[in-house]
Amino acid sequence: MRKSNAERGAFIDAVQDWFFPRSRFWSLISLFSFFFLIVLQIIFSIASDINPKARQETDFLVLPFLALFVFSIFWRGSIPTFLSLTGSLMTYAGMYYIQAKYAGLQTLPSIIANRLGYGKVTESYVHVNSYAQLYFLVGIFFLALCLVIVLKPSFFRAKGVKYSPYPVWESKNSKIISDKSFVRLIPVSSLLNFAEQHIATTYRYITLMIDGTIYFVSPDDWVPQESLIIKDRETGSLMGIPKVPDGFNIW
Repeated sequence: MRKSNAERGAFIDAVQDWFFPRSRFWSLISLFSFFFLIVLQIIFSIASDINPKARQETDFLVLPFLALFVFSIFWRGSIPTFLSLTGSLMTYAGMYYIQAKYAGLQTLPSIIANRLGYGKVTESYVHVNSYAQLYFLVGIFFLALCLVIVLKPSFFRAKGVKYSPYPVWESKNSKIISDKSFVRLIPVSSLLNFAEQHIATTYRYITLMIDGTIYFVSPDDWVPQESLIIKDRETGSLMGIPKVPDGFNIW
């Protein structure tokens, strides 16, 4: 179990390590895909008024941009992945699937309700376009929520509230370490092995114990020589705050 968790953590770190240097590029791709889908929906709505069957051959346009949106954002965390997949399915249903399945119908087909062994035909008065539009709006809402969580996670946080459980260390803090007349400082990187040094570049802060107190420390900072790196008990991986701006990451 511990080995599988370690392999899973290593795989996630490798994926994020590949995507993160191009973070701005992938953010632009996500935004471009999102707004292009909205533009396509407007075009399809206009075209459908002219030709009711216009949407039946549009899946080749919709699917690539939905896939591009998911691909550009899945690496940021579990919640963005879930929202992007859910939003993409709902958007696809609203832009193409419902329209293609019920092409030529003004309203949804009748439903046979079974009550006490007797079938009763229930007429549907829901217009197909309204039904599809609802799916599209819900899907776009999920995609928009995904973008906000990824690009502006602080939007969901109360102002003035601090979420950091540990103080942030600065090398000048070495002066406050008591009972020591001389403190030798070393770079944080010297406490890490080669693989950990590579992974640490994806973190804004990692956790260290300095003189009995746990701190968030920048991988580029200097700390007392006796400092200890705090790692996850099960996986042995580094712990801290990643540079990826996802305040809802549960990976």
